[in-house]
Parts: sequence; structure tokens; C-alpha cells
Amino acid sequence: MKRAALALLGCAVLAWACAGGSTGLPQPSILSVEPDTLLVNAKDAELTVRFDARYAVSVDYGEETVDAHLMETGRVWLDETEATVTHFDPSGVVIVTVPRGLGAGAHSVRLRLEDGREAEQQDALTLKPPGQDKETDPEGEDAGILMATDAGAMDEDAGTDAGPHPEDPILEGDITGFNFEPIEGARTSRQSFSITVHAEGPRAAHFGGSLELTSSRGKVTPKKIGPCDGGVCTELVVVDATEGPVQLFVLDGYGVGGTSNSFMLAPSP
Repeated sequence: MKRAALALLGCAVLAWACAGGSTGLPQPSILSVEPDTLLVNAKDAELTVRFDARYAVSVDYGEETVDAHLMETGRVWLDETEATVTHFDPSGVVIVTVPRGLGAGAHSVRLRLEDGREAEQQDALTLKPPGQDKETDPEGEDAGILMATDAGAMDEDAGTDAGPHPEDPILEGDITGFNFEPIEGARTSRQSFSITVHAEGPRAAHFGGSLELTSSRGKVTPKKIGPCDGGVCTELVVVDATEGPVQLFVLDGYGVGGTSNSFMLAPSP
């Protein structure tokens, strides 16, 4: 009977026999993060985190029963931004929706169980800007150069320029990202300070739209900055959050984003 009860814990969960509670239990460990590469601000992108955790069990030798104290919930962060958990299985699987606003590059994944135990894996997820999800094809690259040269020559004979004009609408792929100028030093909660964001991409200098603005903690106002001028957005903003590190995020209408550096926020006087 006792062996049958223990078998219910499953192969993926390692039981830790004790009188109860999580005191003395080892920290969990992250086994894998899937997928390990996504596009920046991909809509409704999901991440599967597989982990190994030991749980407390209570054994009643008189009744020959075993009671496993499994976790019912868990939380996951990507860097300092918390993700939305859509599924949690204490046997070692948690599925989350990747938060939008994270910049391109490598990001850590941190798991916290209901009892406070944590595991973290550095550089577990890499976010790539749109257009960099496929490897460059050398033949395609040569073809692109030839086409651009031929088209340019033909238009030169005709006396016209084939390139886009500043007044042409910005299309998907024209802007590949947004770069914050460094936010240096500590800022004060509920007090305004200036931020400057630069568009990046083949038509960065033509970008004159507005951007959604969010923060990793608390709230930031205004919620939109812009319109930008020549691909540059400068705005006075106010962050209302508790003391600690904060990052800001921007997002355009096509889901292309950018992330500021982490800066410290001091409490308001």
C-alpha cells in the first residue's frame, strides 16, 4: 500500500520525506526552456519551462498512507518582467505567455514556487528582431544587390528615384527596433524626467509615429509618446512605483519594440 501511494508522485517529481512543510527542501532547478528563440513582441508567444522540484511528504505508518505536499501554483519572470502563467503542473511543467516589451537579446528565466523556492537560468531565451528569424541566404543577398542596382540604373535613365519618400506610409519591416538613450543615475518616483528614443531600420529617419510606453513596475505616464520627429522621440515621463530597479518599454503599431537600460527609482520625498 505504501509503495503504491509513493508511485503516485510520478517519475518527474522527486519526493522528499519529512514531517511536513518545505523547510530544508533543496531549491528547484530549470531543466529546459522551449522554444529558446522567438521574435521580439511576437503576439501570444508561449514559453514552456520544464523544471525539477522535490516536495515534502507526510507518512502515516499506522494507516500506511503518504500525503504529498505538491505546489498548486508558480510564478515566472523574464529578467524583471513577470509572465502570465497559463498552465502549471507540479510534476515539472509550467507554460507562460511571453510578456511584450522585452528587447532583442538574451533574457534570463526565473521560476518561483508557491513556497518561495526559486530557480533561475541565465540567457534561457533569445529574442530576435523581425527579419532576423531566418539565416541569410548568400544567393538571395546577391540577387537583392543586383536587383537594387538594375532598378536604380533604370530609374536614373527615367529621371526618377525608386527609393521611398518621407511622406510614404511606414510599412512592416521599415522599422526594426527602437533604441533608448541611456537613462543615467537614479530617478525619483512621481517626478518627471526626459527620455529619448531613436527608431532603427531602413526608414528610421522617416518615422514620425507614436509609441506605446510601459514600465516593468508600477505605472508610467504618458502611456503614449510622440509623434516622433525624424525617427527621434523625446518626452517627459513620470514613473509611479516603489523603490528599486525599473525598465521602460516602447512598442509601435507593428509590434516592434525597444527596452531601456535598468535604472534605479528612488522614493518620492
